[in-house]
Amino acid sequence: MHHNYYFLRQLTNVLRDQLLGWKLGACFSQNKDELILGFYHASNQKELFIKAHFASYFCCLQFPVQFHRAKRNSIDLFSQLLDQEITEIQQFTNERSFWLHFGEQGLLFKMHGNRANVLLTEGNQVTDVFRSSLANDYSLDISSLNRPLAIDRTTFDAVEGNIRQLYPTFGTIPLAYLQQQDYENKSPDEQWQLLQSLLTQLENPDQYLVVEWQGKLHLSLLSIGSIVAQFAESIPALNDFFLRKIKRIRLDSLKGKLLQKLEKQKKQSEQYIRKNQRTLEKLETGLQHQQIADILMANLHQISEGATEVALYDFYHDQTVTIKLNQRLSPQKNAERYYRKAKNQKIEIAQLRKNIEQKETQQIDTEVHLEHLEPLADLSKIQQYAEEYQLLSGKAEEERSFPFRVFDLDGYTVWVGKSAKNNDELLRNYSRKDDLWLHAKDVTGSHVIIKQQGNQPPPPYIIEQAAQIAAYYSKRKSDSLCPVIVTPRKYVRKSKNLPPGAVMVDREEVVMVEPKLPK
Repeated sequence: MHHNYYFLRQLTNVLRDQLLGWKLGACFSQNKDELILGFYHASNQKELFIKAHFASYFCCLQFPVQFHRAKRNSIDLFSQLLDQEITEIQQFTNERSFWLHFGEQGLLFKMHGNRANVLLTEGNQVTDVFRSSLANDYSLDISSLNRPLAIDRTTFDAVEGNIRQLYPTFGTIPLAYLQQQDYENKSPDEQWQLLQSLLTQLENPDQYLVVEWQGKLHLSLLSIGSIVAQFAESIPALNDFFLRKIKRIRLDSLKGKLLQKLEKQKKQSEQYIRKNQRTLEKLETGLQHQQIADILMANLHQISEGATEVALYDFYHDQTVTIKLNQRLSPQKNAERYYRKAKNQKIEIAQLRKNIEQKETQQIDTEVHLEHLEPLADLSKIQQYAEEYQLLSGKAEEERSFPFRVFDLDGYTVWVGKSAKNNDELLRNYSRKDDLWLHAKDVTGSHVIIKQQGNQPPPPYIIEQAAQIAAYYSKRKSDSLCPVIVTPRKYVRKSKNLPPGAVMVDREEVVMVEPKLPK
């Protein structure tokens, strides 16, 4: 219900008390799915932040206590509203939208599920939008957002108590709540009374709940499912729901990815075992090359020179068989050819047995992983398990096929050398001039490369994590803090007289970090 009209109505009442007379001090985005608004008041030193998180998989507002803007990779938006005072906060009637007025201008929060957006307005016209992909928002008719509903007993009886016709604003949770109260099987009088009681709870909630219902987390004004957390105010409830939901999304994503990967491995192992068992059975039960060679040697006198095939008695299986021959070889040489094939066939049979045994062991391991992962409901435990058994993104296979250690830092690829010669290989053949090069200062250690993406350098927190990796794979691993050189690859030189792993750096910056690997 975090987008529901009845919740937004309570939220905007709180915002009206808190924000009227405040000014917009900052409005920016450092992530294509998030808009940050910071407000201040001239009479005190307090700040209030609104974060609009509008990812396609989850749209929600959050009210962080503080927010530190990144120095890079952020962009100012709606700058014409900066230092403008909020004059009114308008909640549209029976609509999932509210409006922050700054005199004639405003910011309209359209909280329509995954089509949520923030719109800049001038009068009643939309002049700019945050999510540009929702181009239809430019033509939004703001005057149509208020939808008064005049519901009385006569209207109720006319539609025979059909809730969806009466209250299209209810949404999933209130409808489910009525269903749990056996609404459909009650008399009209009982339905009307139940509906009035529900409206009272929605319009004047005495609690805000985070609930688990039908396997998903919900923010609710009604007691439904199992209660996860309970609050007396709307903003703390929304903040708690936001953090829990984000964590649950990450958990479901990671767990789902791991389970899908393991199920795929299990299926592939089963198919591999069936296929190779059929091949093995055919080799072991059919006429083998050793037996063919023996039959040929026992019947050399019956084989004509230059023949392409011959029908001979198979004394192993008491039947006549047709044997293919190489017409360029003598009967003796044909028999020797089959003896050579027999040696290879024995090797093939032994290898098939070995492969099947390995796959069966792998299949057992996969089933054990599935059994252990299925009940886990804690993100950190799932991550720990996946890392312990190297289940993330084929890490074990990747390290065997790729010469360097590989890390993924929020989409930035980081390569780490494994030895002095390996460091040279990384520098010479796997790095480009605009990549960032990192190395623990004045000690031996791994070369670390952050692969460049586009025209923008990596954000500071990515560089810091990569520097921590460089410190970890160095002689300063046990130090509490380690100085790490950071410089573009183009300023790093390798001359012929330098020993393996040694380089010359023409320009450098140094950061101090704690040696550790990313979680």
